Amino acid sequence: MFTFTRRRILPVINAQICLYSETGKEIKPSLTAAEEELKGHSDVSGRLKSVEVSSADGIKWRTPWHQKEGQRYSVLRTFYSEHNNTKIMKFMQAPIDLSPSTLRKWWTNRKKLHEVIMQQYIPERNRTLGNELAAAHFIVHRGGSVKFFDQDFWIKANKFNQYELPDRFKADWYLQGIDCSNMELHYEGLVNLRDLEKTEWLSIKGCENMDDWCMDRISNIFGRTLLYLDLRECPNISHRGLGALTKMSKLKILYVDDITYTNEFEMTCLMLQQVLPDLDIRIE
Repeated sequence: MFTFTRRRILPVINAQICLYSETGKEIKPSLTAAEEELKGHSDVSGRLKSVEVSSADGIKWRTPWHQKEGQRYSVLRTFYSEHNNTKIMKFMQAPIDLSPSTLRKWWTNRKKLHEVIMQQYIPERNRTLGNELAAAHFIVHRGGSVKFFDQDFWIKANKFNQYELPDRFKADWYLQGIDCSNMELHYEGLVNLRDLEKTEWLSIKGCENMDDWCMDRISNIFGRTLLYLDLRECPNISHRGLGALTKMSKLKILYVDDITYTNEFEMTCLMLQQVLPDLDIRIE
């Protein structure tokens, strides 16, 4: 009769456990079969019983630190990419191309990546200024303008990127309007506008990076307060993005382009007006 030893048993257990992580299926039947096969070996049987895995529904992958909402990217984050391995393989297999069009494309992608990283949420800024002033600094520093309640003027940086905003928390400063027209605003930068209490006016006119995913985030951030929204000259926003505006319960005026005027676009506008009877959709 063949006798199992401890050294030969452990790889069998590890192989059964690895089977779960690779296939994503339940391994309880496999563990039960292993228990019967190894019956009589008390140390191994006890180790198998200590593994409590019922189904894949109870297991979730941990979110990487750089993908967690609100985490600040370090300087080294510039050299990190979720697709580093695939990019390296493509680079090694592709022929060397130093044509002007390729170099321009590479430089454009690098500038976009740098801008995305620079628009990441910085917790220290919000702790120092508060959510209202932190959002104001974020917008004005990048070429936009803001307006606060009880003020009859908009704050915008001059040609030297100088502007007047408090550098400490002010309890009675609340943003009323945000103008992001023609800004290089990305999806990752929208998180800097969250937790604003009373913002009523928002324009992302001419923001070419805004798309349907951005509309979903905007509707979640301003769903309870926004009255005015300008979406003109945003070619990447389709009728799917407009459908997310149903969560804006107080929206009164919506500006959109007629460039993408299709049957789907018309049906989405009708749906919005049915859900929001007070909404005035202005197509230009």
